[in-house]
Amino acid sequence: MTSNPHVSIIMPCFNSASTVQRSINSVLTQTFTDFELIIVNDASTDKTLDVINATIAETKDPRVRVISMEQNIGPSGVRNEALRAASGTLVAFLDSDDEFLPEFLEHHVSALTDGTDISIAGHFVVRPDGTESARHSQFVGRCTGLEAMRAAMLDEILPFAWDKVYRRTLFNGISFPEGSTRFEDMTINVLLDSRARTVTSSSVPLNRYYISPGSLTWGRIPSRSDSDLALADLHRHLPEELRTGRFAKPYATMRLLITLIVAQSAIMKLARQPAARSTIDDCRRALRTSWILAAAMAKPKFAAAALMLKVAPNTFAKIYLRHSVNNYGLD
Repeated sequence: MTSNPHVSIIMPCFNSASTVQRSINSVLTQTFTDFELIIVNDASTDKTLDVINATIAETKDPRVRVISMEQNIGPSGVRNEALRAASGTLVAFLDSDDEFLPEFLEHHVSALTDGTDISIAGHFVVRPDGTESARHSQFVGRCTGLEAMRAAMLDEILPFAWDKVYRRTLFNGISFPEGSTRFEDMTINVLLDSRARTVTSSSVPLNRYYISPGSLTWGRIPSRSDSDLALADLHRHLPEELRTGRFAKPYATMRLLITLIVAQSAIMKLARQPAARSTIDDCRRALRTSWILAAAMAKPKFAAAALMLKVAPNTFAKIYLRHSVNNYGLD
């Protein structure tokens, strides 16, 4: 194991036997080499651990460490477990079905100087048919942490953990919301932005994000309970002055957006899983007039989408299904 590595890379794994070797190799071929890779096997029931062990045995790379959980604790719990074990100055995250491009670490490490605490970059979205397209956050440039927090609430910074590198001290005293399997990235990014001195964002694509109909994000009927858990954790940890006043409209807009995303995820399952209808109805009931009014001033497009979901859910569903086919190759 590398002593005092500059970057700790955290890779949660659950039933990813078919993809985890690709992900590990994408880390081991980085042009920046001062890192540790912490792989956490979350009690997989397939051959994931066998593939991990075989890959490590083949590479004999001392920078790789494996933690194997006896019971499944979910993505948030796994990341928290790895954060407690991490020793790097910086921390990055990689899902076990995605991959870093070779210059990922080199780019981010170079960007995290002179008081910069978070570095963001773009990525390639790889559709199920193998075609790919580049995507990046709407905000590109450098800003204060509070400006980045506001941009994240308004969806101007993409809500993922794996397209960013963080100064590890930002996590002191906070963690991913245990038990949450959706939106934990979005909410913890808001918290981390609020603690950062400076945030930098680039449009350069440095990851490949693979869309899989069977993944945790794309493969199951979502529930508002996931979003409620993540939002409750954010509400507890984010100071009141960052949820009110000049941040009140962005904060309300974020809550509206999360509700829309839950509904959209359920819409994609509806044709094959009629039980998704209850989630859509739950989201329609949950949308508050105060959120819609706030979004009308901060992000009018989101307010219009929320109103359509409220009053014309079938039209909303048709529009979103067309969007998912065009952008993600899913129907």
